[in-house]
Amino acid sequence: MHADFNHHKAMGLGAADNVLIYLNKEWKDQYGGQLELWDGAMTACHQSIVPVFNRCVIFNTTSKSMHGNPRPVSHPHGVPRRSIALYYYTSTWSSRKREHTTQFKSRPNTEDKTDYRVKFREAVHDWLPPIVYRSLRGDRQ
Repeated sequence: MHADFNHHKAMGLGAADNVLIYLNKEWKDQYGGQLELWDGAMTACHQSIVPVFNRCVIFNTTSKSMHGNPRPVSHPHGVPRRSIALYYYTSTWSSRKREHTTQFKSRPNTEDKTDYRVKFREAVHDWLPPIVYRSLRGDRQ
């Protein structure tokens, strides 16, 4: 499960909404691939959405809007789950906000793993002066 990154750095925009349109004709629940929407604390799944044809899902993109597809696709004929994803950004970004990459969280009572590489990179980004961080990444800006 994850919450999406919150800043489109190149354009200086803040992430606001996600739009998903599913393209799967005759998709059944048992094929998996459902979109799950969880609370920010990862205590409960509030919605599990079967990716059926022409279904549109719109949800806010915040640092706590946990979502994902934890049930793998198991279509009997190997057909993949297909969708179109659109992202809406606003000009409300402020340098006072804390920028972050995609945030992953584990579901309770599962074998989900925490990605400590992401956590480490964010800690380095938060603690190093920007000029040092950019030089370590090889940025030439």
